[in-house]
Amino acid sequence: MLQPDTRARRFLLALAASAIVAAPASHASTLQSFLSQGTYNGYLRDYYFTRNFTSAAAPFDLKANSFGGMFNYLTPTFGPGFKVGGTFWSAQDLFGLNNGTGNYGHLETTLAGTQPIQTLGQAYLQYQHHDVLVRAGNQLMNTPWMGPSDSRMVPATYQGVLADVTVTRGIDLVLAREYRWKSRTSSNFSETNLYNTNGLDNIYGGQPNAAVGTQGNNGTAVAGLTYHGHGDIGQAWYYKFYGLTNAVYADDAYTFNKAGLGIAPVIGAQYLHESSGANNMLLSNVNNDTYGAMAGLNFDHGDTVAVSYDTISTHAGTFKNGGIVSPYSAGYATDPLYTTSMTAGLVEKGVGDAWKVAGTFYFIQQQMRFIASYARYNTAPNFANTDETDLDVTWFFHGILKGLSARNRLGIVQGLNGSDGSPNLGTFYFNRVMLEYDF
Repeated sequence: MLQPDTRARRFLLALAASAIVAAPASHASTLQSFLSQGTYNGYLRDYYFTRNFTSAAAPFDLKANSFGGMFNYLTPTFGPGFKVGGTFWSAQDLFGLNNGTGNYGHLETTLAGTQPIQTLGQAYLQYQHHDVLVRAGNQLMNTPWMGPSDSRMVPATYQGVLADVTVTRGIDLVLAREYRWKSRTSSNFSETNLYNTNGLDNIYGGQPNAAVGTQGNNGTAVAGLTYHGHGDIGQAWYYKFYGLTNAVYADDAYTFNKAGLGIAPVIGAQYLHESSGANNMLLSNVNNDTYGAMAGLNFDHGDTVAVSYDTISTHAGTFKNGGIVSPYSAGYATDPLYTTSMTAGLVEKGVGDAWKVAGTFYFIQQQMRFIASYARYNTAPNFANTDETDLDVTWFFHGILKGLSARNRLGIVQGLNGSDGSPNLGTFYFNRVMLEYDF
């Protein structure tokens, strides 16, 4: 039986071959001339991670380095509106830190797992005509609760079908059916999620759930409406996470016109409700209600400041006493809640409330970007109360080095004192250094 990634490669080759056969004579009659009319982009990236704990009772400090890149290619249009797309990602152990010998107990497995990643994460056939786009195969799906989670070396991608229909100006209907998922530390697609056993299919960084264990699930059905226009950006989504939960999510943000000082106020709100789905693998009822609000200011040149708040209602006797079920972001801290920080948010911590102050600022003719935030999480007794300070500095090179960037992100978490039964970590420092060249 072919491995998932092997099937994906053959799928892409077959689609490319069909594209060549169907290509109009005006394009080319040979593979080389046809492909030369396509578009491509990519990057090279080196990432170095460290986790450091100040408590003597904490686990080992962790570290890892990974080097890799991405190459994305999309053919020209053939037939009535078809294209074939493919994206290859790679992540390698460059300095011998991740080879599982000697340093295995100190390995930061969320960077690229315990094995090199070689994956054709996208391999799809696309049809687009007027206001309709349909894409089938391995692909990125960028929805609030099922997205790429691209904060490491390789994004999460999904195997399925997605359709995007422009209903009228500014309003789109999105429908998707996902069958299999590839985590950001895996090379292959599988019927898994972030509640499966740690290490299964090289999945790391999630929140393993004993009830889910190694069980597979039948993916997700998604329907959403998005809106943008007249300063307003809104969306509403329904997710059926088979075997886990049903979720309804909505958010809206309105940006007022800039005043004479070049400042535009913005306000927003969000809401999530989840309930138990059929054949619930969690062996626990799901009942979640999450509310959020934010207010901020947008300045000229991209600078922003904002304050936000989220709260999760308690429902005793249900999953995490009313906590959020998020099969593709739990542990990743990539969910859409306003108060999620670099290392974690309310999805990971559980029932309670959180507030956050954040700002983004550009300096030196947009060459330097500085992002800073402070968040407070009130989640005791289910999870210790914590606060997190995140500092993020990126330098974008210009001139002959255009495309090169250097980024350092530091997260400082306090309050992980073991009061909820977990290890006493003391102050936790999570540092990420990334060099990337985009082409």
